[in-house]
Amino acid sequence: MAYTIGIDAGGTKTTGLILDVDKNIVFQIETGFGNPNVHFKDALDNVWEAVAACLNSQYGKECGAIIAGVAGIEAKGNRKRFEDFFSERTKIPTIFVNDAVLAYHALLGKQNGILTIAGTGSISYGRNGESEGYSGGWGHILGDYGSAYDIAIQAFRQITKEADEGLPYSPLSQALMHELGITSAEGLKGFIYNATKGEIASVSSFIFTEAQNGNKDAQRIFRDAGVQLANQTFSLFKKLKISPPLKVGCKGSLLEKNPYVKEEFESTLQKLLGEVEFIRSEVTPAIGALSVAVLYLKKEA
Repeated sequence: MAYTIGIDAGGTKTTGLILDVDKNIVFQIETGFGNPNVHFKDALDNVWEAVAACLNSQYGKECGAIIAGVAGIEAKGNRKRFEDFFSERTKIPTIFVNDAVLAYHALLGKQNGILTIAGTGSISYGRNGESEGYSGGWGHILGDYGSAYDIAIQAFRQITKEADEGLPYSPLSQALMHELGITSAEGLKGFIYNATKGEIASVSSFIFTEAQNGNKDAQRIFRDAGVQLANQTFSLFKKLKISPPLKVGCKGSLLEKNPYVKEEFESTLQKLLGEVEFIRSEVTPAIGALSVAVLYLKKEA
């Protein structure tokens, strides 16, 4: 039996698994972040660690392809450096795609539609027949709007705005500063400029707790994220000229587990488009490796 290795490498973790022809997972491992734009060497090491574990498993010798969905792979030079590294270590055909492509195939398969991811970062990927495209996914510096990172930054900017305008710190700002162990806006610099992307994004979990406790500013920030993600999805819908009703796959903790983001995302899209079919599944995006392998290896044949 031939097996396929699927890799889902994001800004927080990398999931590696081996699939049989019926999409059954026979082996699985998790390593650290895999987005090379966070830190190239560490990301590459983490992705290879996941692949190596698969290859060294009892099923490794029967694996016929490696499909790796890597966040940030399109950034200049990343794909080639990954390909060169892997070609020196394995003869197995290896395909690198954006992690959104992998998640799309896991949820939507061959259907036309859009997959929007909102986790540490955010991106939308869609297909309409042979046409495909992206919206968002520019990275945390250019703007992963609606992502956990961006949500944390919005809360931090509220603190600096209040300081600049001489306003009293809001309840959310006070709670956040207390959580970070600082007493003024100036103390934010010590955290922001020494923290990793993942550490900054993780602050969104604290903001979510505040939202659940009734903090209106925290709830507003999450709802604003839902609107931004909906507008991003709508932009891609128009660009790809997809015929309605639109199928929208949702991945990432913010679109799967955060009610404020989820509700605003859905209601905004429905206002813009009318009928929308939202598709959610707890299946790991790496499951999409099988259909990606069929599509991309056929192109290369």
